[in-house]
Amino acid sequence: MSGEDRGRDRVTYADIFADREFRALFTSRTLSTIGDYIARAALVIAVFNETGSTALMGITFALTSLPDLIGGPLLAGLADRYPRRAVMIVADVSRALLLLVMAIPGLPLFSLWALLFVIRLIDSPFNSAYISTMSVVLPGKRLVKGSAVTQLVNHLAYTVGYGAGGVIVGLTGLSVVLIFNAATFVLSALAIMVGVLARPATATTDTPTSLFGSARAATRFIFGHPRLRLIMLFPFPIAATLASETLAAPYAAQIDFGPGVAGALMGAGPAGIVLGLWLLPMLIPDQSTRQVVVLSIISTAPLMLFLVVPGPVVAVLLIVASGIALYYWIPLAAEFTQAVPDHMRGQAVGLMTTTMRVTQGLGILTFGLVAQGAMSSSVIAFSGLVGTIMVLALGASWVWVSRSATVGATPGPAAPPHGEAV
Repeated sequence: MSGEDRGRDRVTYADIFADREFRALFTSRTLSTIGDYIARAALVIAVFNETGSTALMGITFALTSLPDLIGGPLLAGLADRYPRRAVMIVADVSRALLLLVMAIPGLPLFSLWALLFVIRLIDSPFNSAYISTMSVVLPGKRLVKGSAVTQLVNHLAYTVGYGAGGVIVGLTGLSVVLIFNAATFVLSALAIMVGVLARPATATTDTPTSLFGSARAATRFIFGHPRLRLIMLFPFPIAATLASETLAAPYAAQIDFGPGVAGALMGAGPAGIVLGLWLLPMLIPDQSTRQVVVLSIISTAPLMLFLVVPGPVVAVLLIVASGIALYYWIPLAAEFTQAVPDHMRGQAVGLMTTTMRVTQGLGILTFGLVAQGAMSSSVIAFSGLVGTIMVLALGASWVWVSRSATVGATPGPAAPPHGEAV
């Protein structure tokens, strides 16, 4: 390929932000993510401060992820069956209304949990519709660039949300935070309504008529490709890294600090991911098999050092280092998304989201329960050990699969090599 051809193939941030629909999607996601993570951090910290129970705190945190066990397989397919713009708008408005109910003072904890469960359930069709719409708005290499900048800003929003959540809930109370989150969902819906074109549903006549059938078809496609099967396993060690976020409040208490340090510890992981998304693409233009292995190990190994109970500064630095290395997941997820045909992409994205969030939710729940009878520092260190063992096994498998097969060469329904968007 000539230098002129390579220049034409290169996609810049200016290229993708020139697209009006992408700007609307980008604005929508950024607004709702900031509000959502401020509310999530505030709710978790408020539950711990009110009850002093790491188990109840862990259940609350887990309820931000576990609903995907249902939503991912069963509801994500709605993003293929119905117009995706409509799915996103209805999901945003519904979540805003439920958050206003959560903001009513004096609601029992079980009522908060039930409302939180439904809110997170609705996130599944929204997320699938959002990512699938991105694949149409930014086809081919433009999708990779758009996904990268969206993830960078989303994780920056996580950092702001987690970092501010502990402080804001102490100043204003939980109800004000939840009302603010509802407002961000309303603004998100407005951005989509104004800036995203209405398109018909993408499901074809061959699409199974039931939601279960759609999930089975997408599952067969994924399991027909060895690289995609293996990518579906990487969320397990990623979930192990969340022990530091889950136990941020009790760890801060263990080292005699308050909600401010807890918020900083919760935000350190997302901050590291932001740094990784900004720095590593410049150092690693095309991620190699060796880099997948090395970065995956670095994402988990630093957490083992919590065994020595580091102070807040060192603890934050260890978590940031782990977050930076988690960049390895971004190219893997991009390969997964682009290898799936558009007519089942919403469903496939839902299955991946289910795997990611359910493993995270189960990990979070486990960390909270185990920390009831163990020091938070020990639980975080053990999670790092378990995660490191997993990435060593997965890394060896990734080397073998990379030498023996690619998505485009494996059996199953045809997919363009390396994911030219359909």
